[in-house]
Amino acid sequence: MFWWIGMVMLPLCAFGVWWFARRPWELVLDDLNHDQARVDFRRRREHLEARFITSLCLSEPIEGIRWEDAHWHDEIQWARDRRSRCFLALVGVHFDPSPFSDPEDPNLYATAVFEYRKGRWRAEGLRLPAMLPQEACLRTQRFVPLVIPPHRA
Repeated sequence: MFWWIGMVMLPLCAFGVWWFARRPWELVLDDLNHDQARVDFRRRREHLEARFITSLCLSEPIEGIRWEDAHWHDEIQWARDRRSRCFLALVGVHFDPSPFSDPEDPNLYATAVFEYRKGRWRAEGLRLPAMLPQEACLRTQRFVPLVIPPHRA
């Protein structure tokens, strides 16, 4: 009878330990992956921006031409997609106004979205028009902003 209790209780206890310990372990692994992803993004940023524009030109040629002349901001808003759990880099851009456009036109800025999936950054032309990166995290429920501590030297 005691061996039966041992055969049932041992797996249940092991499952309980795994259940409570898995979340902190996942957070530690995510932090390690995010550090590497941020370094990789900064190193390959120009290449990723070019791939973003190329992919946008393939899907929407007129919009791609507009983005070729965009001014990319240096700041990066790191976030996580609630649905896919992907790590994201949100980069703001602004466009030069045409002589006939209103300088307060919200279509003069946008956000480019880069996804980190399966150990690689993806630039698939996903963008958020008339929205800066910080606004994207505040106004949409899809993105969760990540607070990244300053890099230690």
